[in-house]
Amino acid sequence: MHIIKQRTTQIWLIDSLIFALVIFVSCLYFWFNTPQDVVYVLKNGIDDLIPRLPIFTIPYLLFLPWFWLIVVYAYLSKNHFYQLSIAIIIVNLIAFVIYAFYQTHIIREPIIENDIFSQILAYIYANDKPYAGCPSLHSGLSAIVATYFVITKNKWMWAFVAMALLVVVSTLFTKQHYFVDALSGMSLGIFVTMIVFWFQKHCLIKNNPV
Repeated sequence: MHIIKQRTTQIWLIDSLIFALVIFVSCLYFWFNTPQDVVYVLKNGIDDLIPRLPIFTIPYLLFLPWFWLIVVYAYLSKNHFYQLSIAIIIVNLIAFVIYAFYQTHIIREPIIENDIFSQILAYIYANDKPYAGCPSLHSGLSAIVATYFVITKNKWMWAFVAMALLVVVSTLFTKQHYFVDALSGMSLGIFVTMIVFWFQKHCLIKNNPV
């Protein structure tokens, strides 16, 4: 079991500022999720084979509270909080650069069904613009969480991996993202997190996990 480390007031302040920075950078997504003069559609044959299943709105929406609870856990427990935060910030910034110079657009088919899950999906469509698709940040940030728990050898790591995969799949079955979006987001999240942990382990002075 991970033991919560004692922190001085100065360290608490630094950690809180980093937490605030993670929130601030994450919120910039809404600024980039807007149409530009030229947008690209990355739909391919694989996407035609994937049906729209509105029940997947549940894991899609659960992503946000799940993700931020993990960030809070790392912040409070001091369990590699810096590495997790840096990975989140880097993945977001890389995605924002791509959105700025290669804006993508998801073509959404009309929703004609009237069941509860279709109504939820219609609400998502109405409140989330269909831009900033590639890479998928749902997929990228979920991959960060899964990789974080695998690297830190948490006993529940496979549950987090399963949840991350469910979120990635939900982006496809809700038609919020194309296959390329999900694959690129997941790959980016895994790669960046592994690099951040590798850098901390091999390039910095080895102290207690931070």
